[in-house]
Amino acid sequence: MKCPRCGNEDSSYFVTVRGRTYCRACIKFGRIYTDEKIEKRIIVNKLEEVTYHLSFTLSPRQNEISLQLIECFKNKWNALVLAVCGSGKTEVSFGVIAYALSKGKRVCFCVPRKALCIELYHRFKEHFEGIEIGLIYGGVCECEQASFIVCTTHQLYRFVKTPFHLILLDEADAFPFYGNQVLESLFNKCNGGIFIKMSATLTSKDIHDEKLFIMNRRYHGHKLPVPRCCIMPTFCWNLFLLYMLRKYVKKHPVLIYVPTRKSVMKYVSFLSHFYLVRGVCALSSDINEKLSLLKNRKIDLLVTTTILERGITIEDVYCIVINAAAAIYDERTLMQIAGRVGRKPGYEEGDVLFIDRVKSKEMKVCIKTIERLNRMSV
Repeated sequence: MKCPRCGNEDSSYFVTVRGRTYCRACIKFGRIYTDEKIEKRIIVNKLEEVTYHLSFTLSPRQNEISLQLIECFKNKWNALVLAVCGSGKTEVSFGVIAYALSKGKRVCFCVPRKALCIELYHRFKEHFEGIEIGLIYGGVCECEQASFIVCTTHQLYRFVKTPFHLILLDEADAFPFYGNQVLESLFNKCNGGIFIKMSATLTSKDIHDEKLFIMNRRYHGHKLPVPRCCIMPTFCWNLFLLYMLRKYVKKHPVLIYVPTRKSVMKYVSFLSHFYLVRGVCALSSDINEKLSLLKNRKIDLLVTTTILERGITIEDVYCIVINAAAAIYDERTLMQIAGRVGRKPGYEEGDVLFIDRVKSKEMKVCIKTIERLNRMSV
């Protein structure tokens, strides 16, 4: 027995009611019975010229990969783009997106998280001309019939019957997509042509028979900031934090990462005696508003969980990870957090601090990986 939508074959997820069996693995997207057939139809739109503009000139390596992605689309080759944080991998995809749309093809750019989905939608709206763009995430569905869709991976269930000629996935190894068999199956079913997956932290087990492209330098050409481990007893953390913030806050906005929602509340309460501070977590409904406050220097600090590990750019930001050896901070997460620093031209340097009682294996691997990327000549 197999679910026609998510491909689940685990019998424990099937329930029979009145002689018909449905799948509970993907029940959040609506009930679907195993005897239903999903008829796919490929939609081709009329040819229209789609153009885009960039606020900067692509580096030679970016331009090379941009052209190669177009060749992948022409030859129906799937592709992976392994690009360090802040290297401009989204802009590298603009060329192939415009090419596909100009040929009357349908394109989807999907990401695992809502906050990044909204940011990317506005970025595409700003840079692309001659095309309507749809935006879909939990609670919002705008222009679902558009040729170019920006959505979260959860919303791909809407397009299983009408797959895309080109589907791009940014932050391909991020929660909640990575390792989620239902979401991965929906992604594959929505691929009616080729896919392009992108991330800064793909590993060898994520690479199969796709074409692989690597960018180990940010578009401004500078090396990645290497995190510094600050190992000390727990009772010293707050004093050390205040000492470092005294040095940072006058000139830099600061992101402080903590492992739990409870820790967010604790540190916001503690730091509010000294600085203008706010906190966010996965349950926060005003993440973008608080990010804007930090970007505009209306507050000094933003305390956050890993909800802000990816997809955000704050000019001249410094990052501090408290309890960096906690289980939630694996190598990928720590690399993504470090990647928030030094992204903007003119602010290529910056501090990343890992604070804990011990130096975890993940902290060591993160630092060694960044150092190796800085040595590479790709």
